[in-house]
Amino acid sequence: MATFEAQVEGLTSLSIDGSSAPTQTELTQFLTDGAKEILTALPIDKKMMYSTSSALDNSTTYLTLGGSEVLGVMRDDGTINQPCRRVPSSMSGRAQDSADMSYGTTTDPVWWVVNNILSIYPEPSSEGATVQTLAYPTVAYGDSSITKFPDEAEYLVLLYAAIKALQNTMGNFLSNDSIDHASTGALALINTALDRIASYNWGDSETFTAGTAQLTRVKNALDQASDIINGNAPSSTTDAFGAQSSEDIELTSSALSIAAAELNRAQQHLSEWSAISGVASSEAQGFISEAQARVARDSQKYQWYQGQQAKLQADYDKGLQIVMSS
Repeated sequence: MATFEAQVEGLTSLSIDGSSAPTQTELTQFLTDGAKEILTALPIDKKMMYSTSSALDNSTTYLTLGGSEVLGVMRDDGTINQPCRRVPSSMSGRAQDSADMSYGTTTDPVWWVVNNILSIYPEPSSEGATVQTLAYPTVAYGDSSITKFPDEAEYLVLLYAAIKALQNTMGNFLSNDSIDHASTGALALINTALDRIASYNWGDSETFTAGTAQLTRVKNALDQASDIINGNAPSSTTDAFGAQSSEDIELTSSALSIAAAELNRAQQHLSEWSAISGVASSEAQGFISEAQARVARDSQKYQWYQGQQAKLQADYDKGLQIVMSS
């Protein structure tokens, strides 16, 4: 059977390795998180099939849970295992008061949790006690199956990881160095060429340097595009990068479209006087075209990832409901 990594790559069209987005380490975390979410959603009778036991006795009278779900607690009364009833931690004192109706006995023991520590009363004796907790597996990207996990739910772990992998990719490709790198990206190179044009002594401020000049408008449009992509415009949570971090797909797509429109505006202003700007303006226009092409391609890829994520999410939600009700 193919590894989980290969299956996720098949669902997402991603190529995953040690330095990709996501990395293999991140994929392992996605798979492990998915298994935990699915096990947590199972009915209690199924959870018992994938539990682990911790023994307590008179030398170890309590258990640090570590976040695991408690499925059952039993205490040996010297003859049989007695089921322990849970009491709120606020009632733990009364449960140890023989005059109180909540009092725990050897035939009716109680348990409670305080600060992630499970305690039993009466305390476990040499006969011992047993705590059943849900066992969460670690699932590695190179695995092809999961031990102590329902076979019919393994594909849901794969879907969960594929969804998270797509989200990770959509977040990472917004930082496109070929477009917005501070010194070598297309936007930076455009500004470099425009700065060179601005340094020419043409003497016509109304054409080249005034607030209404075409050059000023070009630079303004480029700055707007840069700010909308990852420059906190209109805010740090609503630029394309911030929207993606918040998993706001609609706002991210809108921001990318606005950025593309600003690049188009810059090109239109540049075209109005490119004939007199010489080689520098031709370079700037070439870099604008490159940036436009890359933004358009990124938008196309983003939309595909978005659509694929939605399909996988629908399959995952449907499958999880089936597992929860089985």
